[in-house]
Amino acid sequence: MKKMIALLLTISLLLVVFAGCSAQKQETSEPAATESTPAATEEQAPAEEQAEAPAETEEAAAASPEDVDWPKLMSLGTAATGGAYYNVGVAIGKMLESHLPTSVTVEITAGALENPVLIDSGDLEIGFTNEHIAYAAVNGTAQFEGQPIALNCLAAGLQPGVVHFAVLNGSGIETLSDLKGKTIAVGAQGNGSLSTITTIFDYFGISWDDFTPSYMSYSDGCQALVDGTVDCAIVPAGVPNSSIQTLAAAGKDYKLLSWSDEERDGFLAENPFYASVDLQPGTYEGQDEVVNTIATANIIIVSPNMDENESYWLCRTLWENIEEVYAAIPALRDSLTLENATKTTIDIVPGALRYYQEVGAIG
Repeated sequence: MKKMIALLLTISLLLVVFAGCSAQKQETSEPAATESTPAATEEQAPAEEQAEAPAETEEAAAASPEDVDWPKLMSLGTAATGGAYYNVGVAIGKMLESHLPTSVTVEITAGALENPVLIDSGDLEIGFTNEHIAYAAVNGTAQFEGQPIALNCLAAGLQPGVVHFAVLNGSGIETLSDLKGKTIAVGAQGNGSLSTITTIFDYFGISWDDFTPSYMSYSDGCQALVDGTVDCAIVPAGVPNSSIQTLAAAGKDYKLLSWSDEERDGFLAENPFYASVDLQPGTYEGQDEVVNTIATANIIIVSPNMDENESYWLCRTLWENIEEVYAAIPALRDSLTLENATKTTIDIVPGALRYYQEVGAIG
């Protein structure tokens, strides 16, 4: 009996000890709040959000240009010398290079038609093109039928490409319809303005078989007009254009062909990518009357694969230092503005879109 009582006392003692150990184990698994182990209170959730926020901010917008993994050299595709693309490219390239930790080289290309292809192939980081060409490239229409190219817009609003039709007085050429059977300087081979010329001539019922095209730069085309080797020089470029200015200063009696209201209204109704432009008297030396013509919209393009921080800082640097560009090309002050920057029919590259949202240029 004594042995039985002793056994029961021993078992009871063991149960008490086991219960005490279990309670101690449970308490140590849920420690009280200390400075090193914060309590799970309502203040903990904001602390977690703050821990995540810096990473999100740094990735999205906190980086400086020096934090971006820039290529050693960035190529900016323009067009032939003598046109607005090249001059604007020099101004923008110089500005970017002075504010970003990379070198920018301005490339002479065939222009608006070739630049999207060079962006797609990786031969250019930045390029200029016409709005209607960018739209055709992205959607695989017109010259890009069945072969779409992925492009994004960095900024719209480049100086409109005003189409000048320069002829000599006494040539018998009074209207665009009179260009049938003539020799015409149409710019460099493969340049983007050839599509504009085609669109215009199609409207006037003129095919490429109806005249003799002469492929040369705009400046050479105007010189050929002075020399008498062409009957007309077509120069789609910003105003004032240096090639037309050189022609005007050459002492030849020249004029710029003007569209009638009926012609221009009909053309624009069929081709909404273009705009009407009236060159006021005195725009060029020797121009005494208003010249009614049309213009192409121009944009800055990049690859949609461009690093987001890279495109963000390209865009931000452009707009924060735009006065330097205006100083070099005063005419851009009226077109290359934040108000116009997002007026495009193609997607805006993500980094630039972020910048435009930050400054309220887009919703």
